[in-house]
Amino acid sequence: MADITVYGTGSGRVRVEGLSRSMRALTKAGADAQDMKTLMHSIGSIVVDAADAPARSGALAGTIRAGRGKTKAVVRAGGARTPYAGVIHYGWPARGISPQPFLTEALQANRSAVFAALEAGIDELIQKNGLN
Repeated sequence: MADITVYGTGSGRVRVEGLSRSMRALTKAGADAQDMKTLMHSIGSIVVDAADAPARSGALAGTIRAGRGKTKAVVRAGGARTPYAGVIHYGWPARGISPQPFLTEALQANRSAVFAALEAGIDELIQKNGLN
C-alpha cells in the first residue's frame, strides 16, 4: 500500500507521498514531539499570515490561528464569538450566502512556501536526530 496522505477537500486538497513513513521514522529515532508540533505550527502560520478574511467588523480575521498538531498543520477560524466562520468560508446556498473561501485561497496562493517550509523543517529534524 502506498504511503500517500491527503489533506483537505476540493480545490484546497494537498497530496503528500511518504509523509507518514518519514514522520514515523523521525518519531522512532527520538524526534521530540514538541519539535514536530513547532514545525507544523510554523507551516500553519504561513497560511494564517496570508489569509484575508472578509471584513465587516474585523472580528473574523482576529480568530484565524494555527494549531499545534504533531503530524499535521491545522488552521482554524471562528470561535464562540464568531460562530459564522464556516458559513462565510463555505457559504450557505439555502440562505443565499455565497462562499468566500479565504483559507483555501491562502493555502493555494502559498502552496510552494508551505512545501518548502515542510521540506526544510523535516530536513532540519533529520539532521538534528542523525538520520541522514
